Amino acid sequence: MTRIDMDKPPLVPRPFTASVRPPATDDLAPLLRALADETRLKIFALLTKEELCVCEIEDVLGLPQSLVSNHLAVLRRAGLVRWRRDAEDSRWIFYRADPAAAAALRQRCVGLLTTRAPSGGGRRAEEVCRARR
Repeated sequence: MTRIDMDKPPLVPRPFTASVRPPATDDLAPLLRALADETRLKIFALLTKEELCVCEIEDVLGLPQSLVSNHLAVLRRAGLVRWRRDAEDSRWIFYRADPAAAAALRQRCVGLLTTRAPSGGGRRAEEVCRARR
């Protein structure tokens, strides 16, 4: 299980901008780690489509409340999920995927996968590939 430092501020993905430089992987890795768990990935996928409370996520996935809450905490600390209290009944908390974070994550992953040389490898990676041919 991934250990998250509670004292650190949540990670906020930076949007990928087209440039000559390949995208950095150092701030993308913690976001991908947060999504590396199958249950968190399912929860995040649900929350990209609909705002849900914990009990609704429990019902959809057939998981206990404590497990859902723990997974939501990891996603929240990674900056991937937002929450709001119901205005009429403050006991209800609704979660949704942060649209900006989801879009930035998508762009960064596409940018990472379509960049010719991996970040940090640069010229050496190109030399190795040329030598193989």
